[in-house]
Amino acid sequence: MASDPAVSRGASAEAALTRQARPFRTGHFDFRSINYQDLPVKSDVLAGIMRLDIESETCFFELDNYVSSDLGVAALVLRVVNSAFYSRGERIANIPKAISVLGFNVVRSLAMLAFSRSMFALTRNAQFQRHVWQHSLLTALAGQAICSELGDDNERDDAFIAGLMHDMGKVLLFNHSQHRYLSVLGLVLGKGCTSVEAERRIFGCDHLDVGCEAVRQWKLPERFAEFMGADLSLPCAAPPADPVLTSLCAGNYVIRSSGFGAPTQADVEVRKAALATLGLDAAQCEPWVQEAFLTSLTVHETYRLCANL
Repeated sequence: MASDPAVSRGASAEAALTRQARPFRTGHFDFRSINYQDLPVKSDVLAGIMRLDIESETCFFELDNYVSSDLGVAALVLRVVNSAFYSRGERIANIPKAISVLGFNVVRSLAMLAFSRSMFALTRNAQFQRHVWQHSLLTALAGQAICSELGDDNERDDAFIAGLMHDMGKVLLFNHSQHRYLSVLGLVLGKGCTSVEAERRIFGCDHLDVGCEAVRQWKLPERFAEFMGADLSLPCAAPPADPVLTSLCAGNYVIRSSGFGAPTQADVEVRKAALATLGLDAAQCEPWVQEAFLTSLTVHETYRLCANL
């Protein structure tokens, strides 16, 4: 009998949330000592938006309250609704009207984008900006596109959010100790280490540990533990159980192998073979490993709006 994807998702989220701290060596620290509450956007606003039920009669009212309560989120929503893509010639200056034009899912994604962008904006380091922020933004867009290509349009907004959040643990580690995290990037880009390997060597923990702790402390839905606490390395031993995680893993690999977050992997056949471990066939993967796919993401309005912090 086939397993229920919802049960599989719940089990993997629970497993991620129960990650244990590893033994510390000299110079290493307890990831729980990070200040998870020193945030540009209040975590209760973020958690509240993510937990809203679109079927609820009060959903629109609550979303309006949450968005309006944070200047950064409100500013991005208004900026997008008045952009060339959405504007119909009438300037929109209030949040309720913006929500009615954009829709619940788009506003929810923009709230997460505003939060992610504000977290990354705490640093201006060019290397970190390219290999973590731009990587995350491109992974969000790639995952969204891949999810649609796989026939799961209803999940594409979750795939976007997953891409934005999957490396949030790296941001928290960087903000905790910038010089240490630049050493991590040096090992990843110069020595070919994975991020997890390099982080454990430098910090004694990794961004997956930190991401799961953030899910707990920010009171995000447990599903976020899969986005922020799962090892996305390819090739993978077993394909993910649901389309959002498949799209996240595929998008993450496509962007890393394009030189955002890791050294460039120029061999197209190697890239397709890695993606095949997700249960994808070569015909599906072919467009995603071509340069034109990355180009389409870098000219996307969201990327152009937010790539430079």
